[in-house]
Amino acid sequence: MHKILIPVDGSIHSMKALRIASDLAAKYQGRLYICHVLLRGKDANDLMALDISSQFDKPLHQILNKAISANLGPAPDKILHKIGQIILDHFAEKASSHGIAFETMDILDGKPADEILKVLEEIEAGTIVMGTRGVTHSESSTFGSVSQEIFNRANCTCISVK
Repeated sequence: MHKILIPVDGSIHSMKALRIASDLAAKYQGRLYICHVLLRGKDANDLMALDISSQFDKPLHQILNKAISANLGPAPDKILHKIGQIILDHFAEKASSHGIAFETMDILDGKPADEILKVLEEIEAGTIVMGTRGVTHSESSTFGSVSQEIFNRANCTCISVK
């Protein structure tokens, strides 16, 4: 079975990547491995700007809005874990609706490129499909820093989705 790793961060690019990865899995009898690395350093504004923020429940919206009003710094671990689980659950639901075999990995914590590459090696994936840009947008490059680092270091087929 062809193993396809898809790192997700709640961005529109990772949502598009899931569709591409699902198509590949269907065509090549593959299995998706969905992973998420905690969004360390992101503040409430960043988190509310996620394309998946519509999936946040009312109490989470209230907490994030209060943090925005108070101009607090990076979100605490408890919030990052909650959002990470929402992201994984949402992508698992989408994969399931496509009828694709998949596994969700435990939430990862650390430098995103390093954590994703560790999972890639652990599961011996033949392909990684990920958004060219994620939560951090930069106009200076076609690729985000995480995807660029992964594509430079990975020893498998790498597909970027914009």
